[in-house]
Amino acid sequence: MLDRQMKVLLRVGAAIMALAAITALIWPATLASALGLPLDLDPERFLWSVRISAGLLLPLAGFMALAAAFFPERALRQSGALMIAFALILALLLVIAPTPWAWGRIACIALALLFTLLYLKALRARLRHR
Repeated sequence: MLDRQMKVLLRVGAAIMALAAITALIWPATLASALGLPLDLDPERFLWSVRISAGLLLPLAGFMALAAAFFPERALRQSGALMIAFALILALLLVIAPTPWAWGRIACIALALLFTLLYLKALRARLRHR
């Protein structure tokens, strides 16, 4: 049961992360404005930073997909625990970001918290069925 739940979560998370990264690579200004990030200081450098961040997210998305495809159950549990930490850190950073609130920022926080709860649910289901 854990295998299936964790694999689905990793694959869906990988798809969402890859989509966000590709969007940031192609349309960094659109993603920045959706997140409420300021473009007024030095837009060219800032947008380049958004693209670099996207370049870092793509390998993570690929690794998540590979983990879902090939990891045994123990490694899937560890991946789930790691993703809980990453999702909580992402949500916290978005909450404390010194930028105006925007719909994209709220959606990302909600998505990170949703994935945190889903990973916790999958890991707790494993504990109940021992």
